[in-house]
Amino acid sequence: MREEIKKADIIVIKVGTSLLVSPESGVLESAIEKLADVLSELMASGKRLLLVSSGAVGAGAIQLGEVSKFTAAAVGQGLLTSLYESAFKKQNQKIGQLLLSRDNLTVSEDRQVFIQTIHELLDNRILPIINENDAVTVADGAHRTKFEDNDELSLLIAEAVEADLLIMLTDVNGLYSENPLVNEEAKMIRHLSEIDQRLLEESDPHLGELSRGGIRSKLKTATGALTANISMVLANGRNPHVLFDILAGREIGTLFKK
Repeated sequence: MREEIKKADIIVIKVGTSLLVSPESGVLESAIEKLADVLSELMASGKRLLLVSSGAVGAGAIQLGEVSKFTAAAVGQGLLTSLYESAFKKQNQKIGQLLLSRDNLTVSEDRQVFIQTIHELLDNRILPIINENDAVTVADGAHRTKFEDNDELSLLIAEAVEADLLIMLTDVNGLYSENPLVNEEAKMIRHLSEIDQRLLEESDPHLGELSRGGIRSKLKTATGALTANISMVLANGRNPHVLFDILAGREIGTLFKK
């Protein structure tokens, strides 16, 4: 079942806020450096990667305190970008930044420009680092420009570029039969080919202090990936080296695949 993962060429990797930002410590620079090491090595091996990185709002909020999420995002995005730039420069890996709103993936002309830009970056071995443009996108009103969260963003990107694989790195090991924090006997689910409504309803939304997503959001994303026939792996990304194991076809995390 996981042998096909070894052949994945275009891979979207989404990294959650909890892996990059701590309420106590701020931005985890060592985590960014480790991630840069792994992604640079994978790029050098020929993989074509896109990184969807959360953390801007959290980084800005920690630095500024009580400000709007728009202001936090504006400051936090600059901070994250500078850290990524520094970390990847050490690996001689070029990066490009894209900040998106919903229009970029839903309006035909905008979507086509996005796809063309991504493929040109990948053809030149440049790693696209993508986030929502949180400083200016809005969730309500006649023209909604905001994504539900970066889980939805990563799925829409994977669909647009026809990715072979979507990897969701978070602070949990995968999907369990029950909440492992509540029931120690909860079993890890290694593979799911479909997601029923009951599983969605019973899933724990579990939001981190600085996060917008949760397990329920991951399941909604997995549902979309299954519909689009894109393989998706949900795994613990505390150690980015887990990406090597996932792409080697090892049974890491939960695989969503028909």
